Amino acid sequence: MIKNIIFDVGKVLVEYDPVTFVKKRGYTKEEQEIVLNAIFRSSLWLAADRGPIETKKLIEGFAANAPGHEDLIRDAYGHAEETVWEMPYTMEWIRELKEKGYRLYVLSNYGKDLFERTRDKMPFLPYMDGAVFSHQCHLMKPEREIYQYLCDTYSLLPSESVFLDDTEGNIAGARGYGIHGIWFQGYEEAKKQLETLLGLYDENRSMVYCTE
Repeated sequence: MIKNIIFDVGKVLVEYDPVTFVKKRGYTKEEQEIVLNAIFRSSLWLAADRGPIETKKLIEGFAANAPGHEDLIRDAYGHAEETVWEMPYTMEWIRELKEKGYRLYVLSNYGKDLFERTRDKMPFLPYMDGAVFSHQCHLMKPEREIYQYLCDTYSLLPSESVFLDDTEGNIAGARGYGIHGIWFQGYEEAKKQLETLLGLYDENRSMVYCTE
């Protein structure tokens, strides 16, 4: 029986799109690539996901990735919260699952600074029974330890849990720990897969009940 539904955040419950962001900022194509490579595709960005780094050090590090473009980097990072925006389906989906009695959780690779700047774009958080963000525990998906950390923290049984994530490798990591996984490639398809999984387990439960 599935009791727990675990969600990734970026590209699942909220949009996270640096490419659209740099275009909307009005940067030239050259500037767009500079910003994407210096900030969002950099190893420092991933390092910030793993644990808090002072904003000053982040900016200095990103600027060092693009010598001669410090003003551009400062402008881009100063508006980095614009890479995130709410999905139109999220709150209805979350409320629906909550009303059906499922326990809901978040498991996300997310840097502290960006999290604090985008928290108001995550109105679903109060509906969650628990949340683990990578910067809090210094672990990252798809490392086995982060799935164990989530389950240990909230006393979840992997076999009673399902995880939705837009990255296939993160789903593989969850399955390796015994958690059911749904590779999120769009809301409608993911919702259908989740309903099928939940329905199968409800049916199995009913079948067992009837044979008793």
